[in-house]
Amino acid sequence: MSIFNARSESQSWVWPVSLMSLILGFMCALAWVTQENRKSRRPFANQQQTTRINEGQVDIDAFDQLQARVQELLKKNDALEKSLSGSSSQAKTLNESLQEVKSFSGLTELEGPGIVIFLKDSGRTAGSGFGNAETGDIIHDTDVLRVVNELQASGAEAIAVNEHRITGRASFRCVGPTILVNDIKISSPIEIRAIGDPKTLLGAMNLPGGILADIRQTDPSMVEINEVKKMTLKPYTGSTSARFGKVPVVKK
Repeated sequence: MSIFNARSESQSWVWPVSLMSLILGFMCALAWVTQENRKSRRPFANQQQTTRINEGQVDIDAFDQLQARVQELLKKNDALEKSLSGSSSQAKTLNESLQEVKSFSGLTELEGPGIVIFLKDSGRTAGSGFGNAETGDIIHDTDVLRVVNELQASGAEAIAVNEHRITGRASFRCVGPTILVNDIKISSPIEIRAIGDPKTLLGAMNLPGGILADIRQTDPSMVEINEVKKMTLKPYTGSTSARFGKVPVVKK
């Protein structure tokens, strides 16, 4: 092959490559559109091109602001999730404390072992020589109150009289043949339930000289006491609002 032919063959593929490079560079230059040169080119576009530009136009500044806002919200969401996960233990502790207070106040149902005491009027007549000639054979409000006090002093954690939960505001009062417990009428037989250590409660209530011993002196059938392995006391359902007392505001 001659030198002339070799040179001709080498030039035969150089020209197409150069032409393609030139066209590609020109196209890249046309495609390099920024926010500034978009505005400078708009006057040279016809009506159809202008409409297409307006329809497809993107406000770069607004897009950047929106993207920055999204990132800010994502960061706040992450911080909130971390805060909630960190405070879950605090919320659990607070809820447990609230349940303890409600249980102590008698505002929630309570389950556990304890004893049940039945008090009932005597079937004997007042003139039979047992107890007081007028009222010794009848269960009075003071009898119920003394039993409740003895149970509380013996470690009872919850007490109910005829299913009425006893709280710090409980009241006992006789009205004719009935007894008012928290202004609710009850009558014989009276059931007093107490949750606590059964052995301790039984020992305390059967002490010589105690309230049940006094009632038994009138008539042993007026008292019945049983140990219970498991029972449920209903919560207090009366009013909890105070008319005069208010919780003081702590000033920081």
